[in-house]
Amino acid sequence: MINGQNNCSSDNKCGRYGYCYMVKDEMLCECKFWWEGELCNQQSNSGKQVIILGCLTGTLVFIFFILKIIRTIHKKRKEPKANKKKEVLQDPKLINLAIEHVKKSTPVSSCLITILMIIVAIGTLVAKWSIIKEIHNEIINKYKNKNKEAIYFNRKSFCDILDIEQFNVVTFPVACLFIIICIVMIKRSSFMRNKCHGYGAPPIPVDFLSHVDRKFAAIVFAIISDELLGIVQEIGGSSGPKEGVLVTFLLRIFQVLIMGVRFYPILSSVYINSIISLVCGIIYAWLDYSFTIITQGMCYPTYYPTYDDYLENSTDISEKLDYYGTGSALIAIELCSDIPRYLCLAYISVKLPVMLIEKIYNQRKKNLTEENKMLLSLSREENFLLSVSHPDSAEMLYVRNLLRSADQRPSSQTLFARLIPKFIYEWRDDFQFSSRILCLYSSIFFLLFFITVQACVEVVPTLNTVQQALQITVDEIINLINSIIDTFSNNDDNEDKVPLSFPLPNLVKTYLCAVAMTVTLIIIQLIVFLVNIRRNLLQVYRGDDSEIPRRQRAKYISYATGNFHFAGYFIGFFIWGFIIIALFSTIVCASIGAFITYGSVKALEKVLKFIVPSILLITFKLFLNKLLAQYVFLQHYGDVLAVNNRRFYMIFIYFNFFLDAFLGFISAILRFVKSIIGAILYMCRLDYSALGRKLESFDNGFNAYCGFIHTECTHRHPVMLVFLSHLFNQIKKQQYTMAHIDLDDFTLEEKSVIELKKSSKYIRKWRLAVFLIRNPAIVFFRKTFLKQLCIEDLHAINDVDNDNQHNTQRGAAFYTRQMAAQRPSFVTEIDPTQIIILRF
Repeated sequence: MINGQNNCSSDNKCGRYGYCYMVKDEMLCECKFWWEGELCNQQSNSGKQVIILGCLTGTLVFIFFILKIIRTIHKKRKEPKANKKKEVLQDPKLINLAIEHVKKSTPVSSCLITILMIIVAIGTLVAKWSIIKEIHNEIINKYKNKNKEAIYFNRKSFCDILDIEQFNVVTFPVACLFIIICIVMIKRSSFMRNKCHGYGAPPIPVDFLSHVDRKFAAIVFAIISDELLGIVQEIGGSSGPKEGVLVTFLLRIFQVLIMGVRFYPILSSVYINSIISLVCGIIYAWLDYSFTIITQGMCYPTYYPTYDDYLENSTDISEKLDYYGTGSALIAIELCSDIPRYLCLAYISVKLPVMLIEKIYNQRKKNLTEENKMLLSLSREENFLLSVSHPDSAEMLYVRNLLRSADQRPSSQTLFARLIPKFIYEWRDDFQFSSRILCLYSSIFFLLFFITVQACVEVVPTLNTVQQALQITVDEIINLINSIIDTFSNNDDNEDKVPLSFPLPNLVKTYLCAVAMTVTLIIIQLIVFLVNIRRNLLQVYRGDDSEIPRRQRAKYISYATGNFHFAGYFIGFFIWGFIIIALFSTIVCASIGAFITYGSVKALEKVLKFIVPSILLITFKLFLNKLLAQYVFLQHYGDVLAVNNRRFYMIFIYFNFFLDAFLGFISAILRFVKSIIGAILYMCRLDYSALGRKLESFDNGFNAYCGFIHTECTHRHPVMLVFLSHLFNQIKKQQYTMAHIDLDDFTLEEKSVIELKKSSKYIRKWRLAVFLIRNPAIVFFRKTFLKQLCIEDLHAINDVDNDNQHNTQRGAAFYTRQMAAQRPSFVTEIDPTQIIILRF
């Protein structure tokens, strides 16, 4: 057999289109694809047919697109000239727009924060480099030792004191103390307001339904994602001998709660935005920053094993040192991977003092207007609600554009809107994402960065040693497939055939290409998902249920629980999507690499030999149907859905009825393959359900997405916020004016007028009574009246505009019954649509 292999290698008569192999000292050829003959130098009939089908399909596709281009040019030429003439508006140049945008978006405080953040981050990286350098030298000395000493570094003694089972005994008590301080200084809004003068309420870390401090919260959540990744990796590890799986999992949950408590004071101090809270936040942020540098540098370096790691045999530094060398490459990799983390930590430590200085300056600022004085006395929620009615707010711009079409809506004047093409993404000034979306996406992109770095740094050094073992595994799988084929094959010449084989290319290049392909696909899916969130929210705002199912009262609890799970499901789907897409990309890149390296791979040739004719046949039939439909069977070349040439249309449908049965069998296989590929590529998308439109309610991820969309629409509808902002603005102005009037500064006549204004609440009550007498239908929607109704009548009123016909009839009957119960002199005309208008 060895001599036979040598004869094939020295005197291969099969050429480039055949496989040479020896059987009983006789050299035979097995032809590739659609070649035949003893020396594989003749094209088979199947090969000629495939070439003809490919040429016909290419010609048909070429004709289709040429006709489409000609049709498009013809339409443009037939357009009236009046439509082509457009008014030339003075559009600012990109340079002027860039300068103006930079001036608006980069005030002095932002420039100062950026400079200080970079300085602090660089100082932190230099400090960590000096710490890591000592550990690196200790590891290198042990690695170069001829006695093969165990490679690990000895942690400092204070690491075990400061961090007991990754529980920081210093920062955690300080965090709890600052949380208690925040609780003491915050007033309750509804629960037991008379107790303790109203003080004593847990602070809100982040208002996920507003735009308050979105960037700061997003940066904090990015840091949290890094901490979460380490906890998730520990879940996959083996539990100790005394700990079961459930106890280990509960301990990880406890670590997540401790992690939340760690960042709770920082977020709460910014949300409260008082001098005391900001001072506490600064002290805690600097303390936590310092201990983060110490613990991550001296106690838990990323790529250097400790003694515990050596005992668990979970980290092997030898492979990394063999691959990256004993120089400073490993230190550089760790410091580069820490740049995003320390930039975020530096931003927090710099932003808090700047916010404190701005707060003190605004409170001590003199010559303030009455409006600014009123704003200083309000809380963060009240300030946000008042800012909604500002002319430049996103909600106000949305209300202005309600009755405008997409062409009439003014384009955005920001720099990013000009740089990004509209066919990719249209920037809109009348929409802003909530804090929850920004926090979620900052966490996702940080997770993507850290997972990619670890996937490259940890796996690449092991690929050279794994390639041989992996090739043996692939050969065993191929041999198993060969045996299955031989078992079910009726051909007696199986012994004369070359077995299937799949030689692996260079795994390092293949793996890096697969990682790059995975990251690219994930980023595209995340960006498309972000665009779809905006589109679905705008659709739900205007009552469009074409993509998101219509809201129903019976599913309110499901929407609430789905909104709870939205962020967690998104992160979980993202992690699994990354893993599955990485496996899929590795297979694709390995197949392409094998073709490039070896020229041909028999296992892939067998697959392509089955797939290519099917794809060509389906493509040919698809474009033939398109050509016939547009240019033969539809009127006005497909612009009108009306049948033309009715007689030939019926004849074609008759024969096509049976013809497509054969294509349907092939299409069913392609449908299965497409569904698998689609489920893999869209795994990290919650707005897409792999189960299909009719079964999407069984998808927990899609249900969570629907709950998030409906909850956002209920609490962040722009029309509702603008209306409430106008009302709240007028109320606060009147309250502030009446509370800051000094009667000693006015004459007797002016005092009488002011006293009359102070008693205006009685006048408002009389006006309300007259208004209700003239409009009795509004009485049924006042809070006092609704409290007297039973639950069935409340549901009936609530379901007047619902899609349930029974509830709609019940609500209308209830409304008519209550109208008839009123005094006839007060009810002149009842508009049937009035109840819907009042509910809106």
